[in-house]
Order: sequence, then structure tokens, then C-alpha cells
Amino acid sequence: MTLADFMATESIFIDANIWTYFALNTEPFQASCATFLYRLEIGQVAGVTSTAVLNEAFYAVLVGKASAELATTHLKQIHQQLQRDNHLAQLCYQTCLEFATYLEKLLTSGLQIVAIDYPLQVAGLEVGQRHGLMPTDALHVATCQQYGIKHIATADAHFKGLPFLQVWEPSR
Repeated sequence: MTLADFMATESIFIDANIWTYFALNTEPFQASCATFLYRLEIGQVAGVTSTAVLNEAFYAVLVGKASAELATTHLKQIHQQLQRDNHLAQLCYQTCLEFATYLEKLLTSGLQIVAIDYPLQVAGLEVGQRHGLMPTDALHVATCQQYGIKHIATADAHFKGLPFLQVWEPSR
């Protein structure tokens, strides 16, 4: 099922990759993600994300911007340059802050950002153990379960095997 097909009145959990494709203009999914997030902006979609997802997205946006500026995908080199080159760091953090400003706009349109506490972290570990997910993805599933969310916007295929969570993917 694609994001364009999502018409449910129920909330949808928005994974980090949706935010990242949008914020970094990453093809082939940027247009699909932008259209979906516009629907959130105008109130056609009730979106939920978490502080953990946003931490992932901010990191991906920071590193993605630095990668583009440096014309490299070598993570160690990107980290070193971000730490050494104040101009690069400022430029990349500015991109993150612009993304944060966009999120603030969405908060007035109905986006809900839920906080992650320690009991939910532990619940995520139990979900990971039960369903064979890595801790970050398991935390997203546990968050969906805690808040009664049955839909997830993501490009990650490994959520598809969960019978209690409907995956909605960006289209090419």
C-alpha cells in the first residue's frame, strides 16, 4: 500500500525515513513523501511520530547534508569533518533547524509528537525479541502499540511481517 492510498481516519505513525526523504529531497521517494506530508499540513492525515524518530531523522539530515557537501558517503570521514569544520557543521545544523521549523508548523496542523520513556524502551526490547526487530524499529512498534496506532508510514520493508501494523510506503 502506498502513502498516496492512505485515507484512513485513524492516526498513522511516521517513521524517520519519511522525514529524511522529504528534508533532504532524496529521490526516488521525495515527491511521494512531500505529498503525504502536505496532506498532514492541511489536516487530511492525522500523523504521529516520536522523539526517538525525530532524533534519527535529525541525525540523518545532518549526515546527509554533510555527505552532499563533502561528496562522500564515508561515515567516519563525515563525522570527522563535522567535528573539525565549524562552517560545515553550521551549514548542516542550519538544515536541521529548518526541518525543525517545518515540524513546528506541522504541530499546529495536527502532528502529534510522543515522548519515549524508559518503560516504553523496555517494551521495545520485548517487541524486538518477539518479532526479530532491531531495537530502534522495535521501539517504533512498541510506540504504535502503546498509542493504539495500526498504520505506519515507512520505506522499511521489515515492518511488513507484523499482522497488527499496516505498512504504507512511499512510491517511486
